[in-house]
Amino acid sequence: MRPPRFWSDPPDRPGLAARALAPLGAIYAAGTARRVARRGMCPGVPVICVGNINVGGTGKTPVVIDLLMRLIGRGRHPHVISRGYGARVRGVVTVDPAAHGADEV
Repeated sequence: MRPPRFWSDPPDRPGLAARALAPLGAIYAAGTARRVARRGMCPGVPVICVGNINVGGTGKTPVVIDLLMRLIGRGRHPHVISRGYGARVRGVVTVDPAAHGADEV
């Protein structure tokens, strides 16, 4: 799979596709800026987020596995929190392997 050709267009001469997608990019950027500016909880530990707008096939899982291995190699004790794609349980749940199946959480 290759990136669209317009990704390589010079910034001072964007092609038709880049110009057509610019309004969507501006809306997405504004939404992201608004979300980032919100005050949220402070977990008290360093957090690394791996994710993007794409649902699958973009390499998020291999990146997480690589990060885990590197952090473990440095003597850290990382944990992974997943939103649980396709989960049936709603809200914040402490997963208990004895009580929850993979299809639930």
